[in-house]
Amino acid sequence: MFRSLSSILASGCLFVVTAAPGSIGVIRSTGDFRVDGSTVRGNSTVFDGNLIETTTARSVMQLNSVEITLAPESRAKVYQDHTVLEKGASLLRGSDSHVIEAMSMQVVPAGRDAVIQVDIDGPGHISVAARTGGATVRNSAGVLVANLRAGMALAFEPQAAASTAVKITGEVELRNGNYFITDATTRVISQLRGNNLAQYVGKRVEIVGSEIPGATPVAGATQVVQVAGAQLAPAAGTGTAIAAGTHITTVAIIGGVAVGGTVVGLAAAGTFSGEASTSAK
Repeated sequence: MFRSLSSILASGCLFVVTAAPGSIGVIRSTGDFRVDGSTVRGNSTVFDGNLIETTTARSVMQLNSVEITLAPESRAKVYQDHTVLEKGASLLRGSDSHVIEAMSMQVVPAGRDAVIQVDIDGPGHISVAARTGGATVRNSAGVLVANLRAGMALAFEPQAAASTAVKITGEVELRNGNYFITDATTRVISQLRGNNLAQYVGKRVEIVGSEIPGATPVAGATQVVQVAGAQLAPAAGTGTAIAAGTHITTVAIIGGVAVGGTVVGLAAAGTFSGEASTSAK
């Protein structure tokens, strides 16, 4: 009798374990949230492709080693290797490969110690903040449009169309026979190819051109840019300064071109400001 009962219990446990194929993690909250339109309170299993919608409380998802917090009134579709933020704000920690997508922009943390916040602030406007660690931001064409360091935040206005076009403002450098430029706003380091670049060495210039697909940059650069035109740029002013953790610069992404804009307060992207952890509250 005992042996039969043990067999039944073991079978029951096996059923519980295998009854949820495709599970990629769990979600918890102190309030209500919705999973694929169904209201849930407390916690739930997360499956690949679930649509998660928060209400008045934050919800925390644990996907293997990745922790993603959704702010109140947020909506996201969750997959094993990426999350598509459709509304509101998210905070990611614990991964160097999980991608946050928002309005065709792709945000990837630079390391497992990175804490990255992505906000959809309104129609056609998102912001990305690297609270610790760093992050890269690419457009839908895969072009690197920003390289965020710890304490840095940028706002983006992505357009529907994306291309390999780039617009860069910074000082041209010559190292070991190669020309480089670091964008003053996005901190992306590009290797330059083109004619008559020597005349711009040591000068602050505005360059337009396009990323060369498949080209491998030399050490220190992240992309190779074919220069189509260049002109001297005004000296750097307060409009392009980014004090760590205190400012956020608007960057318009027009057809893949990053254009520095107005500096505004970091509070614009501060949904999770002051949190010691991402525990659901």
